Amino acid sequence: MKEHFVIKILAILGITVFAAHQIYSSVYKPITTESAVAYTATDGLNITGVLIRQEQIVSSDDKGVLHFETSDGSRVAKGGVIANVYSDAEDSVNVNRLREIEEQIKDIEEIQGYNNLQASDLDLASSRVNTALSNFVFNCSAGNFLSAHEDSAVLLSATNRKQIITGEEIDFSEKLSSLKAQRDKISESLSSPIDTITADESSGYFVSSTDGYEQVLSCENLDKLTPEYLSDIKPKSVQKNAIGKIVSDYEWYIAARISLNDSLKYKQGESLTIRTSDKTMEPLPVTVKQINISEKSSSAVVIFSCQQMNSTLACMRTGAMTVINKEYTGLKVSKKALRVVKGKTGVYVLSGINIRFLPVEVIYTHEEYVICKQIKENADNILRLYDQVVVKGKNLYDGKVIG
Repeated sequence: MKEHFVIKILAILGITVFAAHQIYSSVYKPITTESAVAYTATDGLNITGVLIRQEQIVSSDDKGVLHFETSDGSRVAKGGVIANVYSDAEDSVNVNRLREIEEQIKDIEEIQGYNNLQASDLDLASSRVNTALSNFVFNCSAGNFLSAHEDSAVLLSATNRKQIITGEEIDFSEKLSSLKAQRDKISESLSSPIDTITADESSGYFVSSTDGYEQVLSCENLDKLTPEYLSDIKPKSVQKNAIGKIVSDYEWYIAARISLNDSLKYKQGESLTIRTSDKTMEPLPVTVKQINISEKSSSAVVIFSCQQMNSTLACMRTGAMTVINKEYTGLKVSKKALRVVKGKTGVYVLSGINIRFLPVEVIYTHEEYVICKQIKENADNILRLYDQVVVKGKNLYDGKVIG
């Protein structure tokens, strides 16, 4: 009886120890790792840039309904049509509907002309469907319903093309006849515009809004852009009949108020690059046009000239920017991962069940991370992309086994 009791106690103790070990193993981690990732760090001056451009106000005294032929932020040639004026709002709606139908007809006729199916790329077709679907879902969730409507047409076209490539028979004849009938009916009922608004004086990017700074910030008066002037400027009222403006794509400027000490880092005529807060935009090549120093404070305005314009910049007046002094590209690891072993700076990485020490060359240091030089050579003792770098652990040494 006593033996059974002892065995029972030992069994309970064994189970308890095993359970405790399992819990400890699942919770306790002897090391913590992070992946080494490719990264570019920028060393530069953060500024709030004010954009100064040649801007021509576009106005109209017509009492009808404006139908823009040039979309917001799009380029328009000199003499190009910006908008047509219709007497009735229904005509403007019908113009949009007519163009949608014509695009669908064009798309279907193009799909029907698919006769070289073996040369078609199924992977590419699938990728187009996935991209169109992703864009549609994203714009729906973001409330961009105009873009979502355009995405739906792209998605339908991409899906039809994929079905054709995979050999699925689709009869578009009934759909095509219906679309052509709708097109003809709308065309017959559509009235001619009562007026046309064109870009008479210059070409550039059309922006369907004004902000009142078009006449305040002038490319001809750069000398008066002092720190005090930038701080005190206020927008002027724009005429009520303004429907937008044309932003010139010739030389334009970015002005920024900076400290006097920072202004000493730049020289007139120096070529630099500026990165905007828009991550999709390439860095802008700029030249230091001039530096206006304040007579009343220890600050200055540096003015950069640029000849690269796009729709985003045409619609922007101010924005966070970085004047790039230098960029460092390499492998980003946590600053906590750095170790000094036998006089060499490096990191420990997890390789299988072993810990290895790899020397690194730090080319840039941040408060929380460092950028290490990425070595392209085929060697064993170098840090590589996606290596599991140890950021936390005790009693680390080269060759240590992690069980």
